[in-house]
Amino acid sequence: LPVSCGGAGVHPRRKGGASMSDIILLAVNDSPAAFHAAEVAVTVARRLCVRLRAVSVVSQVELPSLDSSRELTRQGELSAKAALRHVTALGMAVGVDVVTVLRFGNVAAEILDEALTCEADLILMARVGRPGHVLQHLGSTTQHVLEFATVPVLVVPARHPRWRVG
Repeated sequence: LPVSCGGAGVHPRRKGGASMSDIILLAVNDSPAAFHAAEVAVTVARRLCVRLRAVSVVSQVELPSLDSSRELTRQGELSAKAALRHVTALGMAVGVDVVTVLRFGNVAAEILDEALTCEADLILMARVGRPGHVLQHLGSTTQHVLEFATVPVLVVPARHPRWRVG
C-alpha cells in the first residue's frame, strides 16, 4: 500500500515537521544477510517517511604483491557498487529515494564516520555470525559499530524462511 508522507520534510507523526535529520543509514555489502537488511531498511524508511542512505565500504587490504592488493580492492569496489545498485533498485520499487555512498578503509570506522557525517538517526545493518568470536552471532564489525555508535543501531538477523518483509 502506498504511504503518504505529507510533503517534503514533514513527517506525518511529528508536529511542525522533522525535528531530526530523519535518515536511516544502511550498511550494506554483497552478502545475502545484507540484502535482507536492505529490504528491512527500505520497508522501515517507507513506513516512517524518512530518508535512506546506503553505505558500502571496501576494505583496504595490504598484500605482499601490490598487484594482488589492487585487484582485491578493485573486486571489492565492484561488489560494493553492485550492492548499492541493488539497494537503489529496492527503494525505487516502492518509492523510497536512496542516496548511496562508497567508502574505502576499515569497515566499522567508515560506517561510524558516515553516520556522523550524514547525521543519521539510526544505523541499520545485518547480523553476520562468525564462529569463534566472543559473541558468535555477531561479527566483529557489528560488535564495533554497536559499541561505538552515537545513535541507535538496528541489527537485522538473517532471513528466516517464514518471515516476510513489507
